[in-house]
Amino acid sequence: MVWSRRLRIALIAAVAGSAACGVKERVRSFFQGDRPRAVVRVGAAEYSQADLNRFFDSRLRDFREPAQADRVKSQLLESFIEEKLLLGEADRHRVEPKPEVVRSMLEKIEVPDGDRPKTEGSIRRDGELERSIADSVKMQQYLRDYVLKDIAVGQEECEEYYLKHLGEYIRNDTVRVREILVDDAALAGRIVASLRANRSKNFAELARVYSKAPSAPNGGDMGRFQRGELPEEFERAIYAVAPGGVTPIVPTRYGFHIFLVEEKILAHQQKLYEVQHEIAEKLALERERKRIDAEIEGLVNRIPVQIHRERLGFRYVGSRFGGSP
Repeated sequence: MVWSRRLRIALIAAVAGSAACGVKERVRSFFQGDRPRAVVRVGAAEYSQADLNRFFDSRLRDFREPAQADRVKSQLLESFIEEKLLLGEADRHRVEPKPEVVRSMLEKIEVPDGDRPKTEGSIRRDGELERSIADSVKMQQYLRDYVLKDIAVGQEECEEYYLKHLGEYIRNDTVRVREILVDDAALAGRIVASLRANRSKNFAELARVYSKAPSAPNGGDMGRFQRGELPEEFERAIYAVAPGGVTPIVPTRYGFHIFLVEEKILAHQQKLYEVQHEIAEKLALERERKRIDAEIEGLVNRIPVQIHRERLGFRYVGSRFGGSP
C-alpha cells in the first residue's frame, strides 16, 4: 500500500530519534524511586510524561519556534493518542510484528555515537528502540491486514478521474539533450564546425574526450527536461534546433556549452495509459487516508481517553480529546 510505504519511512526516522532519551529517564526514575504519574490515559493504559517526552523528542529534534510550541505539541499529543488507539486494536487482534521486518528497520537506523546507549555496546540491543520499532511494525501490519486490506482501484475509476482532470495531464514540451562543456572558445568552435560538417558524427565520444561537464562519462547525456527546467539561455538555443541538430555555442560563466538535441516532444495531452498507474496510486492513497481517519474516529468514540492537562508541561489547545478538570 502507498500509505504504508510512506508511513514506514516516517516511522524509521521518528523511532530513531527517541532512542537516546529513554535510557536516561528510566535510570533517573529508578534511583529516585519515583513512580511516574499518568498524563494520558487511553482505555486501560496509562502513559507518563516520560513516555510523552520520548514521543515528542523523536519529532521535535529540529523544532525552533517556541511561540508555536503549544500548538505543535498539542498536535503531536493527538498523534500519540491515535497511535496508542491503533496499537490497542492491533493487540486485540493479536497482531505480532514480523521479526524480519523489525530487523530490516533496525538496520536502516543510524544513531550518532554520542546518543548510543552504553549497554552491551550496540544500539540494536537497546530494548526501548526495539520495542518502538516492533510497535511501529505491528501498527502497520494491523492497518494493512484489517483496515486497508480490501482497497482497490479499477480501470473504470481511473478513466473517470482522468476525464474529469484532463488539464492535469498535459505534458509540457520535452527535450532530451547531450552537452559538451569546454573552457576554450576556439576549441568549442572547432567541435561545432566538425559536427556540422559531419567530419565527426559521434557527439558522445567527443563529450567523453573534451567535455568537463559532470555528464561527460555518459557521453554528455543530460537526460530529459520539460520546458522551464533548464536555464533560459540554454532553452533558447535548444528549442531553436530540430531533433538531431547541434546548437550554436552558448557561453556562460562556467565555459562554452554545445548541445545536441536528441529528441523533442511537443506539448501534448497525455493518454490514459501513460498516467493510469499515477492515477491509481493517487486514488488508493486518498482512500487509505479516509479509511484510517474513519478507523481512528471509531476508536475515539468507543475507547475513553483522558488527558491530565495540569501534568502536561504545556497548554493543550486541541479540541479532539477532553482533559481532566
